[in-house]
Amino acid sequence: MRRVLLCGVAVLMCATAAAQQPVPNGGFEEWTLVKGSAVFKDYEEPSMGWASGNGVIHVAAGADPVCEKSTDAHSGTFSAKLTTRSIFGQIASGSVFLGRFALNLANPVASAQRGIPFTGSLPRVFRGWMKYEPTASDSASIYAQLTRWDGSSRQLVASAAIIVKERVASWTPFEIAFNGTLTEEADTMIVVAASSAAGEFFRGSVGSTLWIDDVAFEYQPSSVNDDAGARTMIAASHTLVVPQHVTRVRATSLDGRSAVAQLLSADGRVDVHMWESGLWVVQGFDGQDRPCWNTCTLVVR
Repeated sequence: MRRVLLCGVAVLMCATAAAQQPVPNGGFEEWTLVKGSAVFKDYEEPSMGWASGNGVIHVAAGADPVCEKSTDAHSGTFSAKLTTRSIFGQIASGSVFLGRFALNLANPVASAQRGIPFTGSLPRVFRGWMKYEPTASDSASIYAQLTRWDGSSRQLVASAAIIVKERVASWTPFEIAFNGTLTEEADTMIVVAASSAAGEFFRGSVGSTLWIDDVAFEYQPSSVNDDAGARTMIAASHTLVVPQHVTRVRATSLDGRSAVAQLLSADGRVDVHMWESGLWVVQGFDGQDRPCWNTCTLVVR
């Protein structure tokens, strides 16, 4: 999936006719600085939908982040470095995940709210690159899940997972086939990496370190040529151009906001200048409110 920057305003990554949704910032090249104060340290967080347990260090004086930007990368400039630490006397696994972190001291397990919106076809393989330096007999976990809400509970549609039980000294690829009913639709994407596999239950070994980079989904090859309607572009600043048979677009942000934008003119232009900065999943609908345009991912800056 190729990313193109236009006018310094937006990045548009459009899916093919199979509506393939990429893992955002899978190469961990984009990071955001979060400032601390007094005895609480600054930390950086991977951008575009990713979160970690770093938020806990802003209530733990002097604590180091569990997720860090590392220049030891498989490709590009950066990777995510995850380190298991002891915070408040408890094991805090190094972790990074798609979703958001809202510290809940009364119920720490509920702090990690995993998952971002997902639309489109289901991938065949979850892949990426990793290194691992465990301490004691620790193990790391890396997994992806696709789920859907059935009206009363969340159902697992497909999953791909690996447990790393030994030292991996150099960058090594992993490739895991998704298991599950791949004919069902999914509405949520979850990707998680942790330096201690049992960290969710506050078990692990301090110092275990996992590096992860270039995580991605791989889709079945398609014999169908890209639909012309899927080739879209940013025609001008803060304007999204969609095919003329689309009468409405729906945009859902990675942090749970949603917006519905009507087309502004018959030439298929949508003004996005009022949309908040962030990553939005966009889909088009026809006059009978049926999906008629392949999903794309739009980064508004």
